[in-house]
Amino acid sequence: MDDGKLKLNRPRLLAVPLRDADALLEAGDGDGALLYLYLVKNGGALDIDRAAAELRLSVRAVRQIAGRLERLGLLDRGAPEREDPLPSGEIPEYRAADVARRSQTDPAFQDLVKETQQTLGRTLNSTDLKKLFGIYDDLSLPADVIMLLIHHCKEEHDQRYGAARQLGFAVIEKEAYRWFDREIMTYEQAESWLAELDRRKSMLGQMQQALGIRDRELSSTEKKYLLGWMELGFGPEELALAADRTVTNTGQLKWRYMNSIVQSWHGKGLHTVAQIEQGDRKPARQKTASSAPDAAELERMQKLRERLKNG
Repeated sequence: MDDGKLKLNRPRLLAVPLRDADALLEAGDGDGALLYLYLVKNGGALDIDRAAAELRLSVRAVRQIAGRLERLGLLDRGAPEREDPLPSGEIPEYRAADVARRSQTDPAFQDLVKETQQTLGRTLNSTDLKKLFGIYDDLSLPADVIMLLIHHCKEEHDQRYGAARQLGFAVIEKEAYRWFDREIMTYEQAESWLAELDRRKSMLGQMQQALGIRDRELSSTEKKYLLGWMELGFGPEELALAADRTVTNTGQLKWRYMNSIVQSWHGKGLHTVAQIEQGDRKPARQKTASSAPDAAELERMQKLRERLKNG
């Protein structure tokens, strides 16, 4: 059969405007075409969670695809017009007039602005407002989730630098992307994540004490090692044992060497002190019959010494 004459074996059921079809073909975006057809089939309304489940995509993927369709002019979610759309992964630049208009017409965003200013202890400037609006609109984080995020950033900042130093909005924006990447989209998910962060922070403190690091903060590399070992299932006591072996063998706390010890234990399935002491012992050296001289050999050696002495 001539492939050039192949045709659909069903009548066309969905009406796709030629302009839209041309835009999709020109973009060469297969996932965008898939989501577009899904929306046409389901009346045009986008339910992100449902679409993700039915298309077997992540929520984040659906959001990114929807953003591309929006930039092609194929999807309108009622967002204000933007200047120079940026690549996915960056909050776009909103017009100040659009942000001001939303501030006046969206009660949830109004409350978010007020509470953010109260938490940070300052009036937000136009740049801050644009970034806050981007987190609210482009990332689609709910207002109550954003407030938990901002309170968390403020607490972390004050503990590290003191309340007198101003918290920059770039820090909040960066943390918002972390939450977005983890698909933290509800208040319950945010509370659960903050509880997990508190657990990790407490464990890090215990590990730091176990390693004898008391007069300074952990470096980013040290934190990376500790968090990685924590994820593998090791606690302060096990890491204290690994550190002891590291110092015994190398004369100092070498993190790469210590990591090789911890990874070796993990590979053997040893994650507690008891398991390590039982399963990671070096085999004792066994004496063999040939390793020590027998009685006859001792007698010959003695006669040889006397002969040499008298000779």
